[in-house]
Formats: sequence, C-alpha cells, structure tokens
Amino acid sequence: MSDRDKYKRYAEKVIIFKGLTPEEVADILHQGKVLQFRQGDTIFHEGMLGSNLFVVLSGQIEIYIKGTSIARCGIGDAFGEMSVLNNRPRCATAAARTECTLFTLDERQINNILEKHVAVRILLNIVHVLSERLENANARMAGAHSET
Repeated sequence: MSDRDKYKRYAEKVIIFKGLTPEEVADILHQGKVLQFRQGDTIFHEGMLGSNLFVVLSGQIEIYIKGTSIARCGIGDAFGEMSVLNNRPRCATAAARTECTLFTLDERQINNILEKHVAVRILLNIVHVLSERLENANARMAGAHSET
C-alpha cells in the first residue's frame, strides 16, 4: 500500500480527518506522535491539566467519570479534545481497555495546524463529535428520567 493510500484510509476512518486530502492528513500525522499503551494503562486522569488530543489507531479506550464508564473509543475515534479546547482540567479518566496505539497532538501542534487552511474542516469535525456526544448524553438522561 502506498503512503498516499494509507493517508487516504486515515481520512476515511479518523473522524476528525474527515474531508481532508491524503496530503493534509500526512502533514498532520508528521507533526504528532504515535504512542503505545498496554491493557489497563491510564492515558490521563480526571482532574489533570491536559493539552493533548488523542486518536485511536488500534485497540479500545474506556472513558470514566468518578469510576463509572461513560464511553468507549475505538479505531478512528478522538478523545481528550475538550481539555485542549477549553483549557480546563480533564473531566474524565481515559484508560486502555486493550493494548492500543494512539496518535497524539499537543496544544502547540494543534495551534500550528489550526493556522492552516485545514483548520475549518478539523474544527467542524470536532464540533460534530462533540454534538454527537451531547445528543447521546441527552438520550441517556432522558432514558434514566423515564424509568423513574
């Protein structure tokens, strides 16, 4: 598989890369880092200051608030973006549910990317992810209230 095909696949599978060209994806991937985690490793803790966004390249991540699982992230999913965007401590803990490979960008790298023309597409993709999470949370809350 050529590099161009590989980056095209990332553009198709990674939510925040949706709509980007293979060349734009390559540029972003060359700025960040790839990290490996073993099953059970903590990526970050609730309450920590955080300046990294993560994308799952392989494996699964579990997201917890006060010890309760609230979400699972799989291949192509992004997480950790809320602390980066709002400069606040992490509102949840993220742990490797399985052995996994993550791509990460720190705040400086994200700001560098956001100064380029791909910024609008990436920000719209992040807004889409956050709005889906809000819809899911609202549905869970509505379901919990209807059971009482």
